[in-house]
Amino acid sequence: MRFIFDLDGTICFKGQPISKSILDCLLELEQEGHTVGFASARPCRDMLPVLDERFANHLLIGANGAMTYHQGRLQSYTAIPGQLATEIIRILADHQAQFLIDDKWDYAHNCTEAHPVMRNIDCGRKASRIDFDQLDAVLKILILSADRTKELAARLKELDVTMHHHSAEDILDLTCRGVNKLAALERFAPQDEPFICFGNDMNDLPLFEQAQHSVLVGEYEPLVPLATEKIAVDSQVESVIVSKIQELSVAYKSARTY
Repeated sequence: MRFIFDLDGTICFKGQPISKSILDCLLELEQEGHTVGFASARPCRDMLPVLDERFANHLLIGANGAMTYHQGRLQSYTAIPGQLATEIIRILADHQAQFLIDDKWDYAHNCTEAHPVMRNIDCGRKASRIDFDQLDAVLKILILSADRTKELAARLKELDVTMHHHSAEDILDLTCRGVNKLAALERFAPQDEPFICFGNDMNDLPLFEQAQHSVLVGEYEPLVPLATEKIAVDSQVESVIVSKIQELSVAYKSARTY
């Protein structure tokens, strides 16, 4: 069986790397014949530091599905068209927005370094901050703050983009229309291949709608009716996640991905 894990708020917490106990459990899952991949709002550049070197060649679906990284290299990406990206940047300027743009590996931003999200940008020091006019492909635009946010959101909804609101940080991100984690997974693997997913927020909805088994970590209301089961986020959450992965490994042993 293929297992797909969201990162922040699902198997790693408060911006910290995934715990060794969970990572060890994921490797045991593979040793039992299952396949493990990760799907995150983070670009692949920022997914790698919360894993460890044992997962460097695993499937990474980054930027909410705008990029796919496997066997240590970028496999595919979907960019916002140049003219549309320029229009979005103009709208963001109208609203005095602070925002970050992810290219295929590098990034550009106009944010204050004090913003909490900036602590998670390029922790591995393997990318470069570039100027906006040096961007090659605009994969995701992360909006950290803005004036007249409701008006801004209304303007952006009229454009040919996919917009996610990340409830925990109260930030928005934009990708090209049609980009999501499920679409990226289906480009990588056969569309009829069953999978199990763990997630916690709006960007996990497409996966939850199609998963054979889904585990909601936390209480994000729109995912509740789609989730097979829930795990509470409390002081025991990591040990409960490990136990749940072990339980599902046994339950789905006959539905392995080869």
